[in-house]
This record gives sequence, C-alpha cells and structure tokens, in this order.
Amino acid sequence: SSHFGSSSKVPRRIGALPSGTVPPMRTSLLGGGGPSDGERPAVGLRGRRWLPRLRGGSGDDGCSFCAGVLCAMVFAFALFFMSVLEPNEYGLLRNSISGVVHVDAVRGGLHVTGPFKSFVTFPAALVTLQFSASPKADRAAVVTRTGADPQDPDSGGQPIKISCALQFQFIKETLNEVYYSLGTYEAAKQRYVLLSANVVGNTAQDFIPTDFWMRRDVIASQMLYEINRTLWRSGRVMAKHFEILRVDFADSYEQTITQIQVAEQQKVVNEYDQQVQTVVQSIEVMRSENNATIANISAGASATSKEICARARRDAFNLKQGMKAEKYAQLRNRLGLTTDQMGEFFRIQVLQQNRGKMVVGVPGQAEPMSPKQEL
Repeated sequence: SSHFGSSSKVPRRIGALPSGTVPPMRTSLLGGGGPSDGERPAVGLRGRRWLPRLRGGSGDDGCSFCAGVLCAMVFAFALFFMSVLEPNEYGLLRNSISGVVHVDAVRGGLHVTGPFKSFVTFPAALVTLQFSASPKADRAAVVTRTGADPQDPDSGGQPIKISCALQFQFIKETLNEVYYSLGTYEAAKQRYVLLSANVVGNTAQDFIPTDFWMRRDVIASQMLYEINRTLWRSGRVMAKHFEILRVDFADSYEQTITQIQVAEQQKVVNEYDQQVQTVVQSIEVMRSENNATIANISAGASATSKEICARARRDAFNLKQGMKAEKYAQLRNRLGLTTDQMGEFFRIQVLQQNRGKMVVGVPGQAEPMSPKQEL
C-alpha cells in the first residue's frame, strides 16, 4: 500500500479553492476568465482579487530578442576578439596563455586579435629621457670627470656634473628584437637610461674643461653620435636629438674659471680701449695737421693780401702825386707864378693845414698906430 493510503484521490492543497471555482492561471493572467474591461475585478474566495489583463506581447517580441542577442554577440566579439592601440603606439600581438609574441608589429587603430591575445605596446613617437635635478627627470645629472687639461696634466681632469636630455625612437621592424632582448617598454626604457648615462660619462672624458664652455656644440654632437651607436647596437632604437642643458663644476673651480674669464674679458676690453685711444690720437694728429695747413694757407693769404694792399697804396700814392704835380703845373702856368712864389704857396698851404692860430710875417716896416686907432 502507499504511504498516503490506498485512496486514489489527490489531497487538496491547503488554502486552495475548490475545483471549478478558480480559473486556470493562464486564463487569469491573460484575462480570459476574469472581469471584462471597464469592470471592477471580482473578488474570489478568501478575499483574493482577479489579476488585470496584461498589455503588450505583440509580434515584435521576437525581433527585440534577436536584436538583443546580436548586440550581446557583437559586444562579446569586441571584448574577446578585438584590441585597440593609440594612434602613437606600436603593438606586438602576444598570446596570454602560451606567451608567444607575433613577429610583425602594428600601429594604432582597432585590430582583430582573437581570444586570449593582447598587445604589448611601445610608443611610436619620440621618447624623451632627461638627466637632471628636476622631479620629472628620469635620472639625476651624470657625474663624471673631464679630460686632463694640457696646462695642468697632473690634475687628471675636473669633476663635472652634466644635465642633459635625449630623444630616441623605436623602429617598427625591430620591436620584436627589443621585446625578446629587453622585455616591455618600461624595462627597455630603464636599460636605455643606463646605457645613455654611461656613454655621456665616458664621452665627457675626451674633452678638456674649457671645451664645455667654448665647444659645447661639438661635445653635444659627439655624445649624440656615441649614444646612437650604443643604443642601436644594444637596444635596437635610434637616438634622434641630444642637448646639454647645464654643466656644473666644483665650486672652487667655478670661481677660478670665473675669475680667469673676467680677467680675459677685461683684457679684451683694455685692448678695445687701446684701439679707441689710438683712433682718438689719430684724429688729434689729423686735426693738428689740418690746423697747420689752414694756418699756412691763412698766413700766405695774409701776406699776399698785405703785399697787394701795399702795392695798391703805392700806386695810388704815385697816381695822386703825379696828378698833384700835373695840376700844380697847370696852376703855375695859368697864374704865371715863379718858382719861389710856388714854394711860398706850398709853405702857406702846409701851415694852413695845422689847427690853431697862425702868425704870418710879411716883409716891410710896420707903421706906428695913432691914439685913435688904438682906441
């Protein structure tokens, strides 16, 4: 016998309504056995209400479902089968499970990679390495020594601190070699920093101290050449630009070279001052020569002028005397004067030219005056 007894009647669920009083669930949900539209829902047994009829459920349900499934598939495909690179990035395709890296590198964009694959990225633009005391620098300034000064061969060079900057670029065709030799971009960058610093320190020893302020461009060109050769041989990248930002010597040497440079500049200033004085003296000499020439010309002109004036006065005097002689001769002839009379005439004329009273004696006896004449 059965555990529940031999009765074939199924026991009624507690709280269930009698058969025939409650419509099926489908009918209740779709509103087949419930109240009609506009009517109040009927209340069943035990205070239960009929559910209202649901709206929607038209024939577009299948299209919406397909569109959702398609979007989910596209999203899953993009998530697991595609990878994105920045415009200025190179990428080496790497299998995340096996670790195998594809040989050919690709540049920025959207790429189909497949599942469990991603890119190992490297920058495609120029990368800057800075060696200085700046907080953003990749390393502190390079500390090294210069070459021995020929004027002081026993010194062994001077301690020096070089602040500089370098720009290098990855080559697309050699990225796989970079990855196999040095690993990721960060690991390769640290290797390049170390190699570049060593080259800067070694190259600085080929130049004497004065070259660092007299031939700095030559030093920078030589360092760029050596860095490019080293990075290409050991890291498969190319150095494009190099610049020396600052050079620091020891304080005592800085003061010494400053004093030397000041003395040399003062020497140059004195030389230019001497040249100026030479020009000034030359101007004074030329001025003196010109004044002497002017004085000579003026003296010659004055002498010539005086000579001309003397000759003119002489000629005028001669003309005047000749004219007087001629006129006096005419006067004598017209008046019929003798030579003595003419002489007396000239004497009286000379005396008349003097100012003041003049008494002229006349030959003959003076007659006495009468008392009436005296009164």
